[in-house]
Amino acid sequence: MDKPIESKKMPANPWEIVYRGVLFCIEKHKIKDYERAIRPPGARMILRNSEGKLLITKEHRNEISGIDYRVPGGKVFNYLEEYLEVRGNNEALIEAAKIAGQKEALEEAGVQKIENLEIIKKSTAGATVEWDLYFIRGNIKEMGAQELKDDEAEQGIEIGFYTDTEVLQLIKEGKINEGRLIAVLMQELTKA
Repeated sequence: MDKPIESKKMPANPWEIVYRGVLFCIEKHKIKDYERAIRPPGARMILRNSEGKLLITKEHRNEISGIDYRVPGGKVFNYLEEYLEVRGNNEALIEAAKIAGQKEALEEAGVQKIENLEIIKKSTAGATVEWDLYFIRGNIKEMGAQELKDDEAEQGIEIGFYTDTEVLQLIKEGKINEGRLIAVLMQELTKA
């Protein structure tokens, strides 16, 4: 007769933080030989004006050593600890993403009022890196002046409104570099 296989009981939370920084932490699984990096999520705003054109920013990005076309967006939480307090609370994360996205749209592009805010996609980075991006769709109702901060003010961020065809051309020409943004824009702009 076969002997039953012993199973290890999985702890309620099988993860422990083994490194904690200002913006990242590393978690190690208590049973499996597995680690993952944790970073607070980001928000990206897919915004249209009254003519149906998409708001696109043009800015210098250090990570590509050049100019990138993007949408307004940024961190949902400035510090890891703020994120860890609400991690796992989907409702709180969605609300925080919407608030952060609106703040970034105001700072980077001067968007004063947005209507019909809707999370259209939560993009995950993968199994070993937890860095979600919340893509938020909305309609611009009022524009004002940009409120650029620190390095953004030094480098400047140009804003423009583009047709769907023009945005697709920017993607084809390699002028939009953020891969997850490209994926969401392709889904949005090529709907039947």
